[in-house]
Amino acid sequence: MKLKAKRINFETGNTKDVIINVKDAAELGQKAGDRVVIKKIKSKSINNKSRVAILQISYSDTIVARGEIGIFVDTIKDIEDNSIVSVKPIDPPDSFKFIQKKTRGEKLTSEEINRIISDAVSGHLSKIELASFITSAKINEMDHEEMTALTLAEARSGEIFYFGMDAYDKHSTGGVPGNKVSLIIVPIVAAAGLTIPKTSTRAITSPSGTADSMEVLAPVAFNSEELKEIVSKEKACIVWGGALDISPADNVLIEIERPLHMDPVGLMIPSILTKKLSMGVKKLVLDIPVGGGTKFPTPDDGKNFAYIFKEIARNVGIEAECALTLAHQPIGHCIGPAIEAKEALTLLRDYSAGPNSLIEKSTSLAGILLEMGGKAEKGKGQNLAKEILKSGKAYEKMKQIIEIQGGDPNILPDDIKLGPYEKEFKATKEGHITEVNNAIINQIAKAAGCPNSKTSGVEIYKKQGARIKEDDLIFKIYSNSPSKLKRAEKIYKSTGGPIILGGMMIERI
Repeated sequence: MKLKAKRINFETGNTKDVIINVKDAAELGQKAGDRVVIKKIKSKSINNKSRVAILQISYSDTIVARGEIGIFVDTIKDIEDNSIVSVKPIDPPDSFKFIQKKTRGEKLTSEEINRIISDAVSGHLSKIELASFITSAKINEMDHEEMTALTLAEARSGEIFYFGMDAYDKHSTGGVPGNKVSLIIVPIVAAAGLTIPKTSTRAITSPSGTADSMEVLAPVAFNSEELKEIVSKEKACIVWGGALDISPADNVLIEIERPLHMDPVGLMIPSILTKKLSMGVKKLVLDIPVGGGTKFPTPDDGKNFAYIFKEIARNVGIEAECALTLAHQPIGHCIGPAIEAKEALTLLRDYSAGPNSLIEKSTSLAGILLEMGGKAEKGKGQNLAKEILKSGKAYEKMKQIIEIQGGDPNILPDDIKLGPYEKEFKATKEGHITEVNNAIINQIAKAAGCPNSKTSGVEIYKKQGARIKEDDLIFKIYSNSPSKLKRAEKIYKSTGGPIILGGMMIERI
């Protein structure tokens, strides 16, 4: 069928979607979600290749009339308005058969996994089919050979960097608010002379990601050549991985996992390792927060994951060590992009300013990397990390990283502005803090505007174990809008707040 292209100023989130009129769809014998091959007719362009697209159906002639094909703004950019294209139905690719094989609980071969990943990136597989793959990986699990093959296939789907020497990195499985430790670890490790090209994500379900906080201090989006220049000069970076062409297959799968609220181990491990492979990382420390609200409720859960992770890492050429860490309350006192950057910068400038939880977690993880890199004897890495932090060498290195990434190296904590709308909460009784609820903190911070508003966030003045008097300040919300502040305040009051006060008595029977 020949149809006239109509550009539609609408973003679908699926770069393969096109839309045709319901009557044309009936003539083609196609329904929504089916595949077609589209190609421009009478085009002299050398890039005029056939492309696979996913059909959507219009029941309104005003959106797409009969004889038209709607091309969305995020679909195929080189098909001009009113150009003529041919549209031809095609069958599902063989990779869909391999997905069906996994849904039956059968093991996939390396070649079958390669085909699934290749077709996922090229758009030959629909979102529904990829959702089926993710669900089958969750229910039927992936064995070690499948995870190894998936890691390598995802890495091959994009660019792979090599910086001329062993590269180091740190990653976290997440679940703890205020986990801004990468802003401390990277400059410590780089100041010791190791190469640490840190790519980070923006927040998905949390109030702030490392890239969000770093962006308060300096730009984080760079292309491949810019990244190579930064790392060659400073041996370090803290950048947003989404701006680079590393492991696009993993990004495709994550986009499906997010609305499914699924993160199966069989996909989580390859997701972590493929990005490290892409950045040339040879040695890695994995932070595994353990406790309520995390992916690993108990230490045994964390240990089991660590052993599997280490084996898959070894299979793909990465030496990994894992650290089970406490996750019962936030790291430091601040949650939100700007306020976390402010807290990290304060510590880098003045070791005595703390907070202790941020010092201990950052230096323990950095210490493992220093030991893996031969900069410290086993068991002495944290001491060296603390020395580098106390001496100001980590701060000087952070200034260099900020400058080469285009930020102001002389930025001070007081220069970082927070949301102009504030609300303080005080203790209503005397006692001591028995619990800090991470889930409620995340809810409040996101209601206040995080992570989209970098100036929004929360500050916790007292944490678990602290003695509290009536009317002591315990919690503060910052927001960029009065309506969001009211929404966050409503959550605080309806939940009773994230700071739980109590005496020594648990219950009177």
